[in-house]
Amino acid sequence: MREIKALLIDLDGVIYNDSERIPGSDKAIRWLQKRKIPFRFITNTTMKSRATLQKKLADFGIKVPESSIFSAAHAAAEYIRRSGKHNCHLLLTDDAKQDYSGLNTNSDKPNWVVAGDLGDNMTFNKLNTAFQKLFAGAEMIALQKNRYWMSDRGITLDAGAFVALLEFASGKNSILIGKPSKTFYETVLNDLGFPPEDVAMIGDDIESDIKGAEASGINTVLVKTGKFRPQDLQRKDVSPWKLLDSISEIHKLF
Repeated sequence: MREIKALLIDLDGVIYNDSERIPGSDKAIRWLQKRKIPFRFITNTTMKSRATLQKKLADFGIKVPESSIFSAAHAAAEYIRRSGKHNCHLLLTDDAKQDYSGLNTNSDKPNWVVAGDLGDNMTFNKLNTAFQKLFAGAEMIALQKNRYWMSDRGITLDAGAFVALLEFASGKNSILIGKPSKTFYETVLNDLGFPPEDVAMIGDDIESDIKGAEASGINTVLVKTGKFRPQDLQRKDVSPWKLLDSISEIHKLF
């Protein structure tokens, strides 16, 4: 038996599907809070700031401090601040740009192009401008490389498709910040204060959640919600520690 002392929990596909709360997810989080089991939300969402994510969770009946939410957009902003090169071009929504306060986001010659997802507002002109910045010498930070996500409209293209386009056109490899980046997982583990063997990652994405966490030595829990597909269980290169119908069964981990 493994003794789990803390959790990493994905948002999209685990807590909610876009604008719809997954049944029982609010009760599951309150169950954790009542028992004082430490957890952090860890998300590859690139379209929302941490403040907006906190409010969205509150609207679903889940009240947590902003500091408990680790998003790829916020992590990239911190990466840029630490780099000492603060000029950046953001391929992000206005909401996600809130996490980049204090950085120069209007430079004609940026050090970085930060690539996320703009949804319906992703246009040729915006992609081409980002490409031109890369061609002129900027480096690219990919908030994530997910191929798709489960939106209200069903399976929907995610930021990874646009990152791949820009990498191909510019001939440059991006720096990956979000899941399954090992650095991202290590950052959250350090904040939790637990070694990976004491932590479990709960996710619906077999690649970025499960395979990524496994590579960092974290126990993995795959839920059958969100983007889960039965064929995920046929993968030979990844093997979840536990399989749950949804996060509503979280008590089975303890």
